[in-house]
Amino acid sequence: MNIITLTTDDGFALPALHVPSATGTGQPLVLIQEIFGINAAMKEAAQAWAREGFEVLCPDLFARQQAGVDLDPAQPAQFQQGVALMQGMDPDRAVRDLDAARAWFVAQGRGEKVSTLGYCLGGRLAVMMALRTPVSAAVSYYGVGLEELLPAERVTMAPCLLHIAELDAFVPAEARQTILARAALQARMPAHVYAGCDHAFARPGGEHFDAAAAEQARVRTLAFLRG
Repeated sequence: MNIITLTTDDGFALPALHVPSATGTGQPLVLIQEIFGINAAMKEAAQAWAREGFEVLCPDLFARQQAGVDLDPAQPAQFQQGVALMQGMDPDRAVRDLDAARAWFVAQGRGEKVSTLGYCLGGRLAVMMALRTPVSAAVSYYGVGLEELLPAERVTMAPCLLHIAELDAFVPAEARQTILARAALQARMPAHVYAGCDHAFARPGGEHFDAAAAEQARVRTLAFLRG
């Protein structure tokens, strides 16, 4: 696990956490952070996916504001700092920065098949990547604001898997129904609702962690990305 530097389309030097696959040359995966920076949870997630056979790049999306952000969501002040950083981030710029990670894999000779996976904020950005970039597949864990993002008609996009928490306070029932209806319009956008689960149910040690749901989502994710 180390930090490398990516060069974005506008010449910015973007730090990114790099975790090689535990199995050697792994399937390329662009991992997208929550609002808390590349913190312990994101490092743990990167290592977990590397153990599954992926080579992981996790760009520091807050580096244009403040490099090296590492926040604890259990601390109210740090949680609010994460919200402020998210509000200060240009999502369109973030997608182009994430695409620099995809391009890095291609330039390194890893092939054209590069997937992406994100949590919370990253879950929304993963869907944006599926819509706008040449990623081969995307996985969204409890993405926020998808009801406004997903098209109301079928479009050409990468296959995209949605993991949705039934009790997610950031995704009210009406919004969830819109997401499910719009996902069903696409050629390949399976959407799973996890009953009784709240936002961030797959973050180990988090307030709403649900081991059974996290495991079910992991199995579904692996089947989707390896399919």
